[in-house]
Amino acid sequence: MSGSASVAQRRHIGLQQLEAVSASTHTFLGPNKHLKFIRDEDAGDSVLVRTCPRLLQRLELNCSVGQLLHETVQAQQKLFHSGTGALVFLAGVWSRVALECLHRGISVSDIKTAMSKALEVSLEVCKQSAVSVREVSCKRLKEHKPSPALKSEVRDTEVQCMDVEHPHNLRRTLKHSRHFRSHGAQTENTKTAVNDITSIAEAISHGCKTSMHLVLKACELQSTEDAQNSFWDIQKLVTCSIPGPSEERSCVLHGYVTLLSVQQASVVQSLQGQRLNIALVSGDLCEKYRHVGFNRPANITHVTDCVSSVSLEERWIENALRILHEFSVGVVLVHGVVDVKLKDHCSSVLVIEGVKSTVLKDFSTCTGAVPVSYITQLDERCVGRGVTVSRCEEPPESVRIETANTSLVTAVITSSVPAKLQILEDEFWSCAHRLHQALKDGKLLHGSGITEILCIHKLHQYQRIETENPQENLVLELMAEAWMDYVSTLMLNSGSVASKAEARTAIAHQMRRYEDGEPMLGAFRDFFRVGVYDNMTVKSEAWRRALDLVLLVLQSDTEIITGGSEGEILYNELMYL
Repeated sequence: MSGSASVAQRRHIGLQQLEAVSASTHTFLGPNKHLKFIRDEDAGDSVLVRTCPRLLQRLELNCSVGQLLHETVQAQQKLFHSGTGALVFLAGVWSRVALECLHRGISVSDIKTAMSKALEVSLEVCKQSAVSVREVSCKRLKEHKPSPALKSEVRDTEVQCMDVEHPHNLRRTLKHSRHFRSHGAQTENTKTAVNDITSIAEAISHGCKTSMHLVLKACELQSTEDAQNSFWDIQKLVTCSIPGPSEERSCVLHGYVTLLSVQQASVVQSLQGQRLNIALVSGDLCEKYRHVGFNRPANITHVTDCVSSVSLEERWIENALRILHEFSVGVVLVHGVVDVKLKDHCSSVLVIEGVKSTVLKDFSTCTGAVPVSYITQLDERCVGRGVTVSRCEEPPESVRIETANTSLVTAVITSSVPAKLQILEDEFWSCAHRLHQALKDGKLLHGSGITEILCIHKLHQYQRIETENPQENLVLELMAEAWMDYVSTLMLNSGSVASKAEARTAIAHQMRRYEDGEPMLGAFRDFFRVGVYDNMTVKSEAWRRALDLVLLVLQSDTEIITGGSEGEILYNELMYL
């Protein structure tokens, strides 16, 4: 106890920093996220943000804890594109729990054990309260009408509610009169679709109805173009952000869509209506580019008696143009950047830079093209065929590149406010990944804080059972209080209450009704949006990452303060994020 007393008497700077950074993101929790305006005093630039990853990306996080938080959030964002708001919030409130435990003299090892147990209890609640997507779909169709934005997506759908015992069983052979219709008897048995994907999408839209509507359109286009694989492939989905047009002009188009420059517009005009050859470049298209791992020989000097006024770059450009002309290449897709002078000389070839590797892979599969690292490697076997290009009517500032038998689709996101484009694109990808994860998991959790309230209820039950260890009971009580803070903040941000105090009163009232035997949804219907759902895997991983981060910072602080006395005990259990 003397060691823990020493720890309690000294400041845990890391946990305090984590709590402080987390406090700046509380307005990002829930569907009604508030915009934050960030200004760079040195450069004079400013930006609007509405998510934790974008905020942390723009902040100058000089402390190591801030960098750890940023890396943890980026890992969550890269994998799921959602759940970061809950992750950062919980990292803050659980840091406060750890600080309170230290203040009350609880040892670091006991804090770690009890907090981990509280998380496991909460994760067990998730497993027990999860509902299948089939159940969500059928319930919404019986009790709710689709929103106007999504109504047309479900109007002609023939719903068949089937038992789902495994996520892979979601792929069911269905007949849809419009969206997932069969293309003849030959493909009828292989035509698969998710059972009423529209109802599931609406349940997890989290207020982003316009973005989820675009996601559903993309799903519809993929299933229409590829009769052999109607299960949604998020890897064949890309976005194109275009400033200027209003948000109502956002749409989803088949093929690959990208912005056009003035020079490229005339090139596209001359190539329209033709079946073109295509070349794919996996690196940069410039003379100085070298592939990863290339080692330039040292101590080599080039000596020549020929004096030439032509530079290496100019000779390279001439050679590149000769190769493109030799194989009649009309379109070049480049993963990296393109030499500016080369683009200026390409008057009959459409060269597009910054193309994602997934797009290159799709065009390679559909056209037979083989990606090359250098343009000089291009030969007859590497050239693909059957590509068409066309100017988009809406919006006219873009070009569409497509080929037969591809399910690649592009969501064109527009806004008359350029500062909102990044926000709208992030919102679209969040919706796309939520729907993808829901179909992959086959299960969903009740949203709007209902699952977290069940966690509070379960932690209170454990407190009543575990009477032998008062310190553990105290940690469980503080963890339940942290969940209470989470739900009350969620209710406040959603506008259902005017203050956190009112939210806490409402939560306590609803929990009493639930403990008195009233069904869960009936008890929570007055103050919570019962028809809202969350992804099970996303939420579970966000909780785990948040606690792992808190315990890692707690352990690091302890080693610094005690000189490693308690840190050595926990050394073998060090967690790497």
